[in-house]
Amino acid sequence: MAFLLVCLSGVAFAQADVDSPYSLFGMGQVRDKAMNVRLKGMGGTTNAMFGVGINAENPASYAKIDSLAFLFDAGLYFKASTFRTSSLSERSANASFDHISMAFGLTSWWKLALGAQPYSTAGYTMVVNDNDPDVGNYATRFKGSGGLNQAYVGTAFKLGKHFALGANVYYVFGNTKSETTLYFPDSLYMIGSRRNLDLMVSSFMFDYGLLFDTNLGNDLKLSLGLTYTQPVALRGNQTLFIRSVEVDEDSDIEYVIDTLVNTTTKVKTHMYQGFGFGVALQKNNHWTIGADFNWNQWSKFSREGVTDALQDSWSITAGFEYTPSHSSISSYFRKMSYRVGGFYEHGMISLLGNDGEQHSINRLGATVGMSFPLPKSLSKMEMAFEVGQYGTREAGLIQEQYAKLSIGVSVFEHWFMKRKYR
Repeated sequence: MAFLLVCLSGVAFAQADVDSPYSLFGMGQVRDKAMNVRLKGMGGTTNAMFGVGINAENPASYAKIDSLAFLFDAGLYFKASTFRTSSLSERSANASFDHISMAFGLTSWWKLALGAQPYSTAGYTMVVNDNDPDVGNYATRFKGSGGLNQAYVGTAFKLGKHFALGANVYYVFGNTKSETTLYFPDSLYMIGSRRNLDLMVSSFMFDYGLLFDTNLGNDLKLSLGLTYTQPVALRGNQTLFIRSVEVDEDSDIEYVIDTLVNTTTKVKTHMYQGFGFGVALQKNNHWTIGADFNWNQWSKFSREGVTDALQDSWSITAGFEYTPSHSSISSYFRKMSYRVGGFYEHGMISLLGNDGEQHSINRLGATVGMSFPLPKSLSKMEMAFEVGQYGTREAGLIQEQYAKLSIGVSVFEHWFMKRKYR
């Protein structure tokens, strides 16, 4: 699979409403780790964070939710990208639902959360042009679409004064479609072929979190977080459909000649295990600084024993949040929260370039964010803006430069509060 993106000037790629041409690998383009918009504004720092709305990335954080509170969080995003090779460029823009979640207390020591968001997306169209002395010019077109979604239920418990333990159960479902078409634009005698591969998944994934926090004095609080993603086998059905076709490149009309293969089988996709560690320091309702390290064993990914061009990935993130005065009555801007962050990801994809060397498809970016308090409420409107690049133009590969705006609402309400006045 690695050669698909190493095509020099013979590649033409068209992107519309997609995340990345690299979504043809693995399960597609995996979504950001941070779910809520507040944490996105801090570079996606999550592992040791609590008191920041609903932090599904470390489920132990649920234990820190007020026992009488009901939290609701939802968001969407807008993204604009430019994809470049050494000689070509293409622009893309899309908008999509990002997440929805809620959390509340069952007892003073037991909390519950649930929600849903996309897990991954696939969307690309690429054409590789080549020549063979025996058959002349030929072209291979790669198309992909679809994606996986996840709905989850999470719970957390307090373990004494300083520790909390939590877990999420994810139900992963959806389907991805890939299509590979081989055709001969200059020949009336060569018959092309098309291979369609549709995967439908319906299975479960699990992750766990541990959180430690302690007061350091002077309103300072230190927290440490650990997360673990359990390796699982996603179960699903895979349909393979191969046909012989004739393609008229000028009119884009295709004629199906014959069906060669049409089979549906049950498959298992073996997913990675992952670890995360984070540290955060908070000064009561004033500022928070945090950093994370995450590692995922994508080299163990396989579908029915067939591996992809994947390797173990790791990332580092850091973020800072500052609120001048959360209780200010004289200035709305002093009640707002301001955030900045950054991240670097050594990606899961490794490709052989035209220089004969392996190249990791890495990601680098910076973020800023703000919270806008709603009147007479603890609820807020959230915004995060991210700029970054993904991949490289070296060795005939593709680089994406993008800007992404995330907008969300974070609702905080109290349950079972007795009225003082009627």
